[in-house]
Amino acid sequence: MSDMLREDLLERLDRLDEDASLMFDGDERFHLVIVGGGALILLERISRATHDVDAISASHEILELLEKYDINCRVQTYINNFPYNYEDRLVPLSVGGRKIDFYTASLEDIVIAKLYSARATDIRDVESEKVVEAIDWKLLEKLAVEEDEARASALNDRCYADFKASYDDYVRRYRP
Repeated sequence: MSDMLREDLLERLDRLDEDASLMFDGDERFHLVIVGGGALILLERISRATHDVDAISASHEILELLEKYDINCRVQTYINNFPYNYEDRLVPLSVGGRKIDFYTASLEDIVIAKLYSARATDIRDVESEKVVEAIDWKLLEKLAVEEDEARASALNDRCYADFKASYDDYVRRYRP
């Protein structure tokens, strides 16, 4: 699949929602939570293209439909990279709305997850000027250090220690 920019992503999500409305004629509502580079593009924090859309959570009924739109739901494997209560901070997207409610994780939750992953592309994403300028640093600190957030979702103490070192370096370099 070719790389997508924000307009392409919004169009894809709108078509997905339209297909869902044709497939399901009841009053039920579905949800899709987008994370990763796709979320940062939708939040207008990075402008690079992406070749995929990662979803950390989706209604079971639409999983097969998501495959048609090349939306990756295997990201659930990385749930431990997200602060434990990320669902409390979901950001609604104003797209679609016929059948599917679209969300992204909050910017701060995405930053935590990308610092956990430590992949070069993820680190470049969170070093973006638009990301750094938009971060709620007080919330980011809470998510990074409180017992019931990033620490609670870590696989083990070593994973958390690696994340915390990456986080401390990020704060030292970018916090105003």
